[in-house]
Amino acid sequence: QFLLFSATKNVRLKCDTEGESKYKVISLFSGAGGMDLGFIQAGFEIIWANDFFKEATDTYKMNIGNHIVHGDITKIASNEIPDGADVIIGGFPCQGFSVANNKRSMEDKRNFLYKEMLRIIKDKKPKYFVAENVKGILSMENGKVIEMILNDFRELGYKVDYKLLNAA
Repeated sequence: QFLLFSATKNVRLKCDTEGESKYKVISLFSGAGGMDLGFIQAGFEIIWANDFFKEATDTYKMNIGNHIVHGDITKIASNEIPDGADVIIGGFPCQGFSVANNKRSMEDKRNFLYKEMLRIIKDKKPKYFVAENVKGILSMENGKVIEMILNDFRELGYKVDYKLLNAA
């Protein structure tokens, strides 16, 4: 099961690309590209992607494209990322939120990497963003963590919803 956030700036997104240009996507925390592949298959165009894990970016390059940048997102300035994205997607790190982590706590620095996604959304102003994480984020600090994250995204002016999905 995973948690899916979706947000909009009061516009309707349709991906009917017949005769129209594709919606452009920036992908953060891309890994080997699972979420990106789904967006590509739905008719979107990934214009820039990023991940910290070298083997994942190598796999992404072999299977999806050379638009992925290997590097620490905390060290990549927003002006190094292309403008013009309609959508920003990302599965910010989940290890600190997962119930499989028997030492999970808010002291885990990975739990705050969503703020990098927040920074880039603030700077790039896409029409939409989609963020993904694990079910365990809902129970952290008795629900206070999910509320903090939702409020941070809402402060950017987006209407934010989330849904727990069983991907099986």
